Amino acid sequence: MAAALDFPDYYGHNLDALNDCLGDVACYGGYDDAPEGSGLVLTFTDYDRFATTCPRAAQIVLDIIAVQARQASVLRRRLISLVQSNDPQIRFEPVGARPVLWNNDEALDTRRC
Repeated sequence: MAAALDFPDYYGHNLDALNDCLGDVACYGGYDDAPEGSGLVLTFTDYDRFATTCPRAAQIVLDIIAVQARQASVLRRRLISLVQSNDPQIRFEPVGARPVLWNNDEALDTRRC
């Protein structure tokens, strides 16, 4: 994420630094936040691999994104994250004090990619 979002050189490569730098990008970054713009969309694929390897960090990353998305919305900016998993049984604690909702129709469709 640091490279994709052009975090500054002083980025600390830990979850606290991720929270700080993502907050700066979400609230003040140069992405398109015009009324007709889409805002910033973070897309993660194969998140189940990260969640299996680092379950606590995977949960915290989702929490950070949820909190920063709410903060951005206060400033009338848009931040959304799309998280894809190949494991239909993957589970998380509530993210940003909200339950994680999955698209059950897609999860049950064996033809999905």
